[in-house]
Amino acid sequence: MILKGNQRAGGADLATHLMNEHDNDLVEVAEIRGTVAQDLHGAFGEHEAIAAGTRCKKPLYSLSINPSEPISRDQYRAAIDRIEQRLGLSGQARAVVFHVKHGREHCHVVWSRVDSVNMRAVHISHDRMKLRTLSQELAHEFGLPLPEGLAQGRDTDRERKKDISLGEKAQANATGITPRERSAEITDAFRRSDSAEAFRAALKEKGYILARGDKRGFVVVDRFGKVHSLARQIDGVRTRELNDKLAPLAPEQIPSVDQATEAMRVRGAEAKERVDARVFRRMAELSGKLNVRQATRRGKLDSRKQEMDIVHGSERMSLHAAHKSEAGKPFARVAGAIFALFDRVPGLRSVIAPLRRNPNINPAERHRIEREALDRRHQREHFMLGRRYKALDRLDLKERRSLEITVRRQLLEAEGLRADAGQLRQDQIEVNKIDITVPGDKADASLSKEGKRGWKAKQEKLDGKGQKQNRPRGYRQSREDR
Repeated sequence: MILKGNQRAGGADLATHLMNEHDNDLVEVAEIRGTVAQDLHGAFGEHEAIAAGTRCKKPLYSLSINPSEPISRDQYRAAIDRIEQRLGLSGQARAVVFHVKHGREHCHVVWSRVDSVNMRAVHISHDRMKLRTLSQELAHEFGLPLPEGLAQGRDTDRERKKDISLGEKAQANATGITPRERSAEITDAFRRSDSAEAFRAALKEKGYILARGDKRGFVVVDRFGKVHSLARQIDGVRTRELNDKLAPLAPEQIPSVDQATEAMRVRGAEAKERVDARVFRRMAELSGKLNVRQATRRGKLDSRKQEMDIVHGSERMSLHAAHKSEAGKPFARVAGAIFALFDRVPGLRSVIAPLRRNPNINPAERHRIEREALDRRHQREHFMLGRRYKALDRLDLKERRSLEITVRRQLLEAEGLRADAGQLRQDQIEVNKIDITVPGDKADASLSKEGKRGWKAKQEKLDGKGQKQNRPRGYRQSREDR
């Protein structure tokens, strides 16, 4: 069982992320506790509104529970209660959401860190170590296997740096290359290189550019223009060892981040235009299912709005009928006449004013208060429904962006494979040219020492010293014959 938690703000973005049905096979809001609103956007909005009265900048604590094997809902609830007790969040408002992704179920829990009674934020310290201990305890109680790192109790600073951040996760979703795959490629290039120049050439072969970082010593820029710290990408190598190996490279030999990014942009400009056109067509093909799901959700809200309008209309009519019926009774008519008479005498207006404001004596004042109360409730319900519409708009936009990111990633991967295949064919053509024009015992030496320029020099040398072929005069003319 893996537990990951963090303190954060941005309740609207978090609610939209948790309700995203495009990236998940199933989304289930299992519990919302301690708030008036019974939807995630409203509940997190209440948490942030309460936190506005304090100095708390991150009023939410978000936790993900990812078991290695399926567990029951009772076990989930027991784990959640144990976690909130250990973190000091017992009794705090919370929301529980279950996701099913790629056939595996996991759980998200979001607590409010602000104690609404004392108007103070709950201090959470050493939550990483507490969650690590809880992972081991809960896995032992539920009979679940632990990952290798948790089972062996490893928790070094270098392994903490290897944890994927939110920015790296977004880059992986956009490019289709996970941090582990990228690190494996760069580590392999580093291991196979015996010099700084060979390492740079190996990176270029894999589609990366070695560059100088502004704050970091060395960085790599991938084919998508994303910048990564080189020291974080190579496993088992310290920064000092990396700097020693790359020391022979002169500063002017290594481009800056801006130069490397611009080079990647120019290299991929043509491919980007093709991908953009294909993304538009592919989105038009795949948007059908997404539009149906969004229309279903919006239809439910429209039905709710129609029902609410009918109820509000009937409540206003009922209240108006009750007020009209009461206004026709003798007491109400007499009271109205007396108050109207007193209003004509300026000296009695100040005396009669408190009686006019008393709803128990003046039916008209009571009717006004009831009408205003009903209008305020109707406005509040309309506002809540309007907020639900805004949340739905954010969710629709999030799902459409997720679909576009998925389509673009697939097309970019296909375009990258095509570009790699084209470069491989070009390299093979150059090798074949050398094999044809240079004797076999010198081909390898020529390729390694002189490369393409060496082949051209040898070809020019052969053309200068070679003999003319015996051919008919009019068959083909050479430059010398013209």
